[in-house]
Amino acid sequence: MSVLLYQWILCQGSKYSTCASCPSCPDHWMKYGNHCYYFSVEEKDWNSSLEFCLARDSHLLMITDKQEMSLLQDFLSDAFRWVGLRNNSGWRWEDGSPLNFSRIYSNSLVQTCGALNKNSLQASSCEVPLQWVCKKVRP
Repeated sequence: MSVLLYQWILCQGSKYSTCASCPSCPDHWMKYGNHCYYFSVEEKDWNSSLEFCLARDSHLLMITDKQEMSLLQDFLSDAFRWVGLRNNSGWRWEDGSPLNFSRIYSNSLVQTCGALNKNSLQASSCEVPLQWVCKKVRP
């Protein structure tokens, strides 16, 4: 019941929404500003998560600023989710832009893919199955 109430509140004139009656994002995607976000319930490795997003005309989440990161952390739990961040000669988003507003925690050289939870960005081995977040521009 509380989940339904939460979704109803989100649909009531706010700038983000998860309800099916909000036509600007596909079913099961959350609307915020000019973007749609998909929070998976299944788990995949980083590359399979990226393929899932690309097949839906989106990409793994690339966070553009601290405000977006704060918003998304409100929707996350303690569990980590894949985002579009890799360590290729420094931490970079999938579009090639550097991670420049946050730190990412890493304790191993094999941890070359980025994941996000409600508290932080964390490096992980790309083969670990995790949930993920896709992002795309609203139609």
